[in-house]
Amino acid sequence: MTRKTKALSGGTQEAYFRRVLEAVPDMPPAIREAILARLRQDVVQLRVRTSAPIATVNAEAAQANNATAVSAAEPDASAEAQHVLAFDPFALNVIVTLRQQGRDAALDALNAIANAEHLRLLAREQRLSIDDALASSAELSAAIVTAAERRLANRRAAANAR
Repeated sequence: MTRKTKALSGGTQEAYFRRVLEAVPDMPPAIREAILARLRQDVVQLRVRTSAPIATVNAEAAQANNATAVSAAEPDASAEAQHVLAFDPFALNVIVTLRQQGRDAALDALNAIANAEHLRLLAREQRLSIDDALASSAELSAAIVTAAERRLANRRAAANAR
């Protein structure tokens, strides 16, 4: 039986709020940051439905507006903008996959993504430090797994130090 909701807290919760607020096309950045600061202060944890894409209504409106704005400037870039907006960087939790299934499973899951920009977004949102100079998706996948291994090693060391 699959879960119908997913709990978000900390960085994943803030990333969710940021994506929702960025999906509103005409919101000034100062207001967006003020709302984000208030949400960060007031909300400790939230649950989102796993069956619905994040901010479905706002995201669809934003994609339509972005596609129109980008297609006026560059016709080829609109498809790329919609493709990047549709990617969920939290669909794969690299730390959990690495811990439960091992390095090879995590690497296979990342290699399945195959889009370098998506891999960079995943690393940034999951707070996994990678080298910005990496270009290929295979290099990025390996760097992400290495960063996740480093985080797990640091957690284990901290737990043993207590």
